Amino acid sequence: MLRSIVLATLGLTCFGPWARAEHAKIHLDVTGPGNTKQTAFVDQTPPESGKNPRPVLKAKVGDPIRIEWVMTNVYPHKTLENVVVHFFIARQDKVGQKDLPDLSGDVVLETAFDMDFKPGSKAGQRNTVRIDTPGVYLIRVESKQTQSDHEHFSAVDLVIEGNKGKP
Repeated sequence: MLRSIVLATLGLTCFGPWARAEHAKIHLDVTGPGNTKQTAFVDQTPPESGKNPRPVLKAKVGDPIRIEWVMTNVYPHKTLENVVVHFFIARQDKVGQKDLPDLSGDVVLETAFDMDFKPGSKAGQRNTVRIDTPGVYLIRVESKQTQSDHEHFSAVDLVIEGNKGKP
């Protein structure tokens, strides 16, 4: 009996973190000048800033920044209905900022759509942007309304240096 209790406790301790059902896998690539690239993988809320540090990419004013992301429903047998997929690039105060930026402020690009995610289905987007104002920007793609106790996202901090027209 004691052995069964110990094994059950060990099982909960070892496998507890994986028992929480994950519903999305998100892959975000951000490529800057000279093919410098940062990749972010799925993180989760709460907290809003996630649990993992964000990768940082540096570029100069006016450099082309290529962004590609793919979100996948990893539930093997469940359709996620009316999920909102939200993507944005917004100015923030500093690298690694914990609070999400105010999306009514300095937003470079924002898209959102809702869809039913069948098992294994994917959604994605490719963009190339040029940012003309130096500063720190958050690039983030996130799930919303998944009827779960948590949401998933991937994010990269982008640091734009220099002045327009000057090296």
